[in-house]
Amino acid sequence: MLDEAVAALSRESRDEAPEVYLELEYSGFIPDAYIPDPMEKMEVYKKIAGVSTNDEFDRVYREIEDRFGPVPDEMQSVLALAEIRIICRRLFITSIKEEKGTLRVEFSRLSKVSVDRIVRMVREGAGKVSIDPRMPNFLLLKTGTIGLREKSEFLKDRLALLVS
Repeated sequence: MLDEAVAALSRESRDEAPEVYLELEYSGFIPDAYIPDPMEKMEVYKKIAGVSTNDEFDRVYREIEDRFGPVPDEMQSVLALAEIRIICRRLFITSIKEEKGTLRVEFSRLSKVSVDRIVRMVREGAGKVSIDPRMPNFLLLKTGTIGLREKSEFLKDRLALLVS
């Protein structure tokens, strides 16, 4: 019985995606002109933060547009962070930290990323993608000094290449 319980717990921990820690040098916000009521604004932030699948994301995005109109640029990065978090959970990425134009993507030990996809990404990355030789579970993405929208798109596009 003990062996069965340990095996069951091992299966659960392998299938459960880790919590993702994002430390990026940008953040978005919901402009007061878009949602003036602080309580409604907090409700929207909470809904966005609670999204864990693409379907949920699409539903919340449509709901926001239906209630408040077209989403302003300032809010796009809030939504992009939610999309990035979804991709990270799928790939078992535990953290993404940005420092001086470089993103350090950390994969958990139980990552669901094909090594072949990472190698291909590095080869095709034109020097913008590399592996940290001292820490092989880290992928380095150089973004340089690009705008918020471009950085979000760059990160989403690169991570999406790793999804099977």
